[in-house]
Amino acid sequence: MVYLFISILLNAYLGILFAYFKEYKIDIFQAIVFNYGICVLTGSIVLGHFPIHAQIVQEPYVMWAIIMGGLFISVFNLIGISSVKVGITITQTSNKLSLVIPVVFSYFLYQENITAIKIAGIVAALFAVILVSSRAKEDNEKRINRWEYALPLVLFVSSGIIDTLTKYVQNSFLKTESTSNTYLIIGFLTAFLIGISVLCFFYLSGKRTFNYRYLIAGILLGVPNYFSIYYLVKALQSNSMSSSAIIPINNIGVLFVVSLFGIFVFREKLSKLNYLGLVLTIVAILLIFFGDKI
Repeated sequence: MVYLFISILLNAYLGILFAYFKEYKIDIFQAIVFNYGICVLTGSIVLGHFPIHAQIVQEPYVMWAIIMGGLFISVFNLIGISSVKVGITITQTSNKLSLVIPVVFSYFLYQENITAIKIAGIVAALFAVILVSSRAKEDNEKRINRWEYALPLVLFVSSGIIDTLTKYVQNSFLKTESTSNTYLIIGFLTAFLIGISVLCFFYLSGKRTFNYRYLIAGILLGVPNYFSIYYLVKALQSNSMSSSAIIPINNIGVLFVVSLFGIFVFREKLSKLNYLGLVLTIVAILLIFFGDKI
């Protein structure tokens, strides 16, 4: 439970940090690319060495790590594009509603026990996400092209795949601390190499310029980003709860913490529906937690 709590706090920090990036006019794409390089460095320090060598390609989890790395940078940037095109509210709602995908896979792949109480908690979580996110006045004022409606759907599926893949790889291959760290480092290195290749093209074509502030932003993002996934994997390995409980609680827990930060720090004004959604997140977490223990 401690690992899950740490992961929630770190993921919430990442969401809050993006709000400050916008305020300080940080190039988010460059920050994301540098963040993945920092993740590789952080993981190597935690492990005590850089684990990638010629023989590593024979490990069965390497292919999955490369796929995960491609998904990491794709989804991160998809969130940014979707936020601009269709609005932050629709984007974040789609991202968090994806919690249902790993739950379904956990039931069919691992025969995890899905009690009536846990189902009630997951349904409550879905309603909580919608209610907490229902403050999209600026979104409704924008004209959205037809193709842009596909962005939230792609994000919904992609985010669900990442959570599902994390559980699958953890369950199948990541039996030791060393393999867990190596898997994450390969994934982050893949994301970094893809991102830096695109970024170099932008530099050479004059579409972007380097600024040391973007590197600092990447550092501020990268260290907690690594540990947010590291502790999520450790939570899945701990067997204190099933993945069909851990992943939904992680998603709505992040939403709850970020919303509280918005209220008390950013002084956001929430509607009655928003506050009802926050109460419902607590109810959902309790139902999922106790439903998992039955």
